Amino acid sequence: MNISCFSVDWENCQVTCPEGKLSRYWRKSKHDGFPKILVQFHPDDCQPCPSCHKCSRSKGSCGRPGSRELTIPAQKEYEILNGARQFQKTQAFKDRYAKRAGIEGTISQTVYSLGMRRCRYRGIEKVHLQHILTACAVNLTRIANWLSGKQRAQTRKSPFLALAS
Repeated sequence: MNISCFSVDWENCQVTCPEGKLSRYWRKSKHDGFPKILVQFHPDDCQPCPSCHKCSRSKGSCGRPGSRELTIPAQKEYEILNGARQFQKTQAFKDRYAKRAGIEGTISQTVYSLGMRRCRYRGIEKVHLQHILTACAVNLTRIANWLSGKQRAQTRKSPFLALAS
C-alpha cells in the first residue's frame, strides 16, 4: 500500500487510512532538508485492522506496540507526486515510455559490452569522439549480427514469471 491509498485532509491536518480510520497525530518536520509531515495512527485502530499486513512497515507500525507512522511530503510536493502517478496510468504516458524502453537495450549494450560507464578521455572534443565511435561500434555490431542471422536476445523472464506461464 502506498501513500496514495490514504486520503489527506490538508485543512484539518488529518489523514484517513484505506479502512476509514483517522490519524491522531500530525507534525511538520524536515527530513533530508525537505519539509515533510509525520502522521501517526492510534494503535487500537491499527492492531485489529484487516489490512494491517499491507500497510506501512514503519517502526511502530501495525502488529507491533505503538502506532502506524507515515511520512508524507509537504502539500505542494504531495500533489505533484499524485499528479505524476495519475499521468503514469494514461495511454499517453505508456506510449511515451515505450520509446524509452526501446533505448534501454542500447544503453545496456554500450555499458556492458563496450565499457561506456565512464569516458576514457578528458575534454569535450575527445569525449564526443569516443561517443561517436562507440555508437558506430554498436551499429556495426548490430549490422553484423543481422547479416549473420543471429537472433536478438529476448527479455529475461524471472523464475516466478516462468512458473506462472
